[in-house]
Amino acid sequence: MNDSSKSTLTTERKEMTSGNKRTKFAIASASALALVASMFAAASPAVAAGYSIGVSNSWAGNAWREEMVCAIKAQATNTGKYDKVLVSSRNTDAAGQSADIRSFITQKVNAIIVNSGDTSANNPAMEEAIAAGIKVIAVDNSVTAKGVTLVSNDQVKYGAVGAEALAKAMGYKGNVLYMRGISGAGADTDRDKGFRAVMKKYPKMKIAKEVFTNWDWAKGGELANQLLVPGKFQGVWTSGIDYPVVEAMGKRLNGKYIPLVGADNNKFLQQTAQLASKGFVGIVVSNPAVIGGAALKVATDMLDGKSVPASNLITPTAWTYKSNKKEIDGLFFKDQEATFSSAIKIPGYTNFTAAQLFRCKAPQDSNDGSR
Repeated sequence: MNDSSKSTLTTERKEMTSGNKRTKFAIASASALALVASMFAAASPAVAAGYSIGVSNSWAGNAWREEMVCAIKAQATNTGKYDKVLVSSRNTDAAGQSADIRSFITQKVNAIIVNSGDTSANNPAMEEAIAAGIKVIAVDNSVTAKGVTLVSNDQVKYGAVGAEALAKAMGYKGNVLYMRGISGAGADTDRDKGFRAVMKKYPKMKIAKEVFTNWDWAKGGELANQLLVPGKFQGVWTSGIDYPVVEAMGKRLNGKYIPLVGADNNKFLQQTAQLASKGFVGIVVSNPAVIGGAALKVATDMLDGKSVPASNLITPTAWTYKSNKKEIDGLFFKDQEATFSSAIKIPGYTNFTAAQLFRCKAPQDSNDGSR
């Protein structure tokens, strides 16, 4: 991959007035009725003036995934090249997600963006779409299907850059509490590769306990409260389930804090800044949910006949408050929820504003003049 296919994440801060209420993303969970309707409703091919695209998301109700879908909608609206963005966002297994992908084939979309719950189980459905002339883009989680284009944060480097920063914060020795995501998910597998490659470099560092959080905030907090005791661990690596673990430190470690790797989540950014004076080293690794907008950009380029690399990876960064105070302070959204993924711009890929992202409007949605 050449340098033009990578982009270093930058940030955009949106100032909110004090009278504004917290903005929440407007993604409705798919009911069984809605799903059946989407699968069997008569659907005409996109007219020459505009494309249609399907979005298959295997995990509904997750703030990061919701923001990802909103980024796809915002970017599609901004291009002016799409008639429809059709979204199937629900909690389902591989069979259910494959059915969703096949429903998009039936609806004759021009492209499908898939955040797959498994690296290979949805391969047949994705390969059927490609055989039908549909462009298929895997976002966030890598897959092994032939002909699929990947758009993702570089998950191997995500694991590695966080591990390197953690090793430095720990003085290259001590026990690590290793808190992973979902077993079998492409992103988790890739991050594990990067993390372990770094750990092998430092023989005085040890994975003292390895657990899976399933990227569930409540579960991550429960595990931290069960496992954290004074002196047992000298550092924590999380796969993004970060702020509940920091809260557990305050309760379980007698007010002391040990270095922790997290993501660019709103509450963790605030903790990293506010607790720095108490000795807390928060390591913020970029993992922008707006990668969905980047996937839409790549899909558009493919549909326009442009040459696109098979793998389009965003290079992650690792920030600490000591070295990156300005960036961390500038990334925090005081009116957004704790789990909000605060990095909302990827140069070279996205061009929507914060307001457009928060509106979460697809091209077919009514235009109330605020676009």
